Order: sequence, then C-alpha cells, then structure tokens
Amino acid sequence: MVTCLVSLLFIAACSSTKKQAVETSPREQPAPQATPLQIAAAQAAKLSEVQEAVKRVFKDAAMVDTKSEPSFLAGDFNGDASQDIAIIIKPAKLEAMNQELPPWLVREPRSNKPSTQRLKVEKDEPLLAVIHGYGTNDWRDPEATQTFLLKNVVGSNLNVESPANFAKTNSGRKLPRPQGDLIKQTVDGTNGYLYYARATYSWYDPKSFKAEEARSGMVHQRPLRAHAVAPQKAPAVVFITAEELKSKMESNQPLTLIDVRSSEGYAASKSTMKGAFHVKVRKLKARLAYAPLKDIAKDREIVTYCACPKDESSISAAQILQSSGFTNVKVLQGGWNEWQKANGPVQPK
Repeated sequence: MVTCLVSLLFIAACSSTKKQAVETSPREQPAPQATPLQIAAAQAAKLSEVQEAVKRVFKDAAMVDTKSEPSFLAGDFNGDASQDIAIIIKPAKLEAMNQELPPWLVREPRSNKPSTQRLKVEKDEPLLAVIHGYGTNDWRDPEATQTFLLKNVVGSNLNVESPANFAKTNSGRKLPRPQGDLIKQTVDGTNGYLYYARATYSWYDPKSFKAEEARSGMVHQRPLRAHAVAPQKAPAVVFITAEELKSKMESNQPLTLIDVRSSEGYAASKSTMKGAFHVKVRKLKARLAYAPLKDIAKDREIVTYCACPKDESSISAAQILQSSGFTNVKVLQGGWNEWQKANGPVQPK
C-alpha cells in the first residue's frame, strides 16, 4: 500500500514538472510597430545667420534692415527644393551697390516699362534681397551666392504663401504659374504677391493681372538677362552634358574650359576641371582684354561651368562671351556637381 502511494506521488510530481516546462503561446501576437519616418523640418533662420549671408553676398555694401518687421522670410521661392531667404536690406555704400558689374541681379518686378538703362540703388532705399539656396545647407551654404536685388517691393504684412494656398485664395482669377513659394504683402496700398517664374521675379496684382502679359513676357514674366552686360535681348545658350564633354576631352578636341564658381565655392574646393581656369563672372568682361582670354580665337569651343542650382553663373558667363563675339560657347549642364558624378577628369587647383 505504501509502495503504491509513493509511486502515485512520484507520477504526479513528474506530470506537474512537465506541465511547468511547457510554455504556453499567448492568445494574441502583438503586431510589430513601425517606426514613424522622421522628416527634419527646415531650421528657423537666425538674425546672425542672415547677417552672415548678407555679408557673403554684399560684403560691407549693405546691411539687414532690422527695423523692419519681419526683416527676413525663408521659403523655397524658386521651386528647386532648396530653402531660400528673402531679406529686407538697406544700402551702406552706394558706390559699391551701383558698381558696374555687380554679382547680383537688380530687378524691378512692379515696373511695367522695360528698362534699357541699368537700374540704380538710391540712398536709404529699402530693398529686398533674395538669396537662393544651394545644396543641403540651403541659403546658409558658402556657395549660395545667386542673389536677386529687388526694387520697390518692400511693403507691409509680409508673409510666405505656398502655391497651393495662393491658387485656393485666388480661385476663379487668372493666375500666373509660380515655380515656388510666394511673398504676399501690401505695397503702396496694393495687395499682391511677389513670385518667381521664367528665371526672374515678378509681381502679381489680382486686380490688374492679365494672362497675356505672362505669355508675352512683359511685366510679370520678364526673361533673365546677363547682368554683366545688360543687353536688350540676352543671347540664347547651348548646353553640353558631362558625358558629351568627357568624350570631347578623351578625343583631344580643342576646348577652353572656364570655371565661374563663386569665390567661396572655388576656395572651398580642392580641384577644378582638368585644363580649366577660374574667373569671376563679374570680372569676365574685363578679363577678355588679358591673357589667356584675349588670345582665344572667336570660333574656338568654350565651355563654362559653375556650381549653381540652375547653372545661373555659367549661363551669364556664356552670354557675356557671346556678346563679346565668341561664336561657339556652351554651358556644362549641371555644372561642377554633374562633372563629379560623371567622374570627369580634374586637376588640383
């Protein structure tokens, strides 16, 4: 009897041990939680950074008008997915602001009369400087130097407006086609929008805008002209791809390569295209009187390149050369960045 009881207890103990060793499955398996995608928002502009950008472009010729409220606005005004900065500035040195070949583009978006004379900055004139962004650092980048200096567009109640909100607010009206964000404001008692399209800044007045003006390229869509020579009509430019240029270089075709990157961008780079020499756009016309440019045949193939988001500096350089009689000028499409992506030959500076 005792033996039977011991045997039963041993069997029960073993049975209990086995049950504890078995891990039961939960009734519901929790679904894996996806990590939300974090998109970094554009960093808010600081006054010190804005002042640094103004100094980079204008040196000591202008300063931020800190009395204006706001004195600067950030947005993607030219629609290239890089943040730009619009800054209300005031001239500090008139002579420098009105130099013959300024490194910025002076425009008067609200004027309805095409000007054949170079626009001048007046004493104490409030101006809107729009510095276009470049690369991952946007308008803070040392190579972000492409700047539009706009006259007669500094008003009150300045706000950045997205293209979607602009279209919604003005539904039913004839509208231009802005490439990026707009600046809504009141100028001389008129409510309107400053916007970028067709390579320049224009003014949209909801009460007076006519669609045919945008199509004809008058007030609202004036084409960009080479600021260094200010011709009545800018000559058209021809583009060449990095692969096409590589092929020409590999076959030893006669070429002249001109690097027109900004001073800051050129200084920050360790190399340049093989065989190229560097010239500032604003000094290019003057340099044509000196070697090596003065010795180049007018029909020789010349390729200009920069590191601007839309090849602005190299286009201006090409137009200067064309206006000076060179007949075979091309612009490297995508500039220095495309050349590096294509593993084009380079040389130390």
